Amino acid sequence: MFRFDSQFRAELREGWPVLVIAFTCFLFGFAAPAFSLPFIYPEVIKEFGWTREQATLLASSKYAVGAISALVAGRLVDQIGAWISLIVTIALGGLALISFLWIQNLPGYYMVGVLLGVAAGGTMVSIKVLISRAFNVSQGSAMGMALIGTVIGSIILPFIVVFATEHWGWRTAIASLSAGIWLIAIPMLIFGLFAQSMAFGRKPKIASTEGKTKDGSLAVIMREPRFWLIGVAVFIVAMVDQAFTQHQVMIFRDIGLPKEYIAIGVSALGLAGIVTRTLVGNILDGTSNRGLALLWVVLSGSVLLAFALLNPLLFFAFIVLRAIGHSAVLLDTTIMTKHVYGPSRLGTLIGVFTAMVSAGFAVGPWLMGRLYDMSGSYASSFILFAILPIVASALIWNIKPVYWLTLKAERAETAKRLSAVSVKAAE
Repeated sequence: MFRFDSQFRAELREGWPVLVIAFTCFLFGFAAPAFSLPFIYPEVIKEFGWTREQATLLASSKYAVGAISALVAGRLVDQIGAWISLIVTIALGGLALISFLWIQNLPGYYMVGVLLGVAAGGTMVSIKVLISRAFNVSQGSAMGMALIGTVIGSIILPFIVVFATEHWGWRTAIASLSAGIWLIAIPMLIFGLFAQSMAFGRKPKIASTEGKTKDGSLAVIMREPRFWLIGVAVFIVAMVDQAFTQHQVMIFRDIGLPKEYIAIGVSALGLAGIVTRTLVGNILDGTSNRGLALLWVVLSGSVLLAFALLNPLLFFAFIVLRAIGHSAVLLDTTIMTKHVYGPSRLGTLIGVFTAMVSAGFAVGPWLMGRLYDMSGSYASSFILFAILPIVASALIWNIKPVYWLTLKAERAETAKRLSAVSVKAAE
């Protein structure tokens, strides 16, 4: 199940500068908006009198636009390269965080969500393509390591946001999170753009012909059942995952946890993610689609535990299973795209599947908020969201990861030849 052979280690040693930059982008350019939003909802509900559905629609507007942004960004990365795409999208995220200083009504609130969506969709696709082009046999583990940036963000941001909100107000607290983007992330991206050792992040040489062959065009791929099975599956689990991410602060508040313990709970989820990001990535490197299917079932288990969060032992189990399921959702499109389709058209295909994920991210928080407003509790959404990941697992179980199987066969053949040479030498 796990991989740590010499080829695996060599890739990670050679590609560590890419991992550092990707980690930084996830920490400052992606985690800051993602993990601060749940702390905004109670504040705007209190200040403006909006409903939970209205408040959490910010996430829906973000991810709905993120779906469109992912489609555009995927094709754009294949044309201009990942470095330039990241510089633009992460800068837009910084501008969006600053824009919270002037929010006064719902239209303006949702427009910031639009800007966040453009930034989030483009950033995620660009980093996925960057990692996929830099790593091959260790792709999942590398992506998991880079995603630890989101984990570190989820650990420290709740405390920063709570402290800053109490002292300066929620608007200034959110705007101040953009400092890391301007001072750290963008300078490191500029370094990557001009570093010769990371030229694979520039405009690909194959971009002008990629996707134009009759048998490999996107139109042909979209007529294949496996394309839609993957797309529907990642949409479903994304819907479940983001619903819990955006509502978790309010879920914890509803069961009576004070603000300080809520911050500890959210940070504990992030702390568990430090281990699960790399662990899940390594499992997927060795098991591909069937390992992913089983990890999605773990997500269902975490949803069921949400019914009993007041029990300390079950709350701890919820944190661990939620971290594993969340890591699987973050890695699924990167792994499935390359394992099934290979290294060609990565930008375009990852962009399409990431768009489907973003659509799920948009629907999930809204649907959970809607079900809560209709019933006055989260019970009905918990039941629904416990079933959906199992459905997604069934959809991808029998998909053949063609490229991954080819690499596996090549490694086995190489090992066989080396073994034969060793035996002959011993004789």
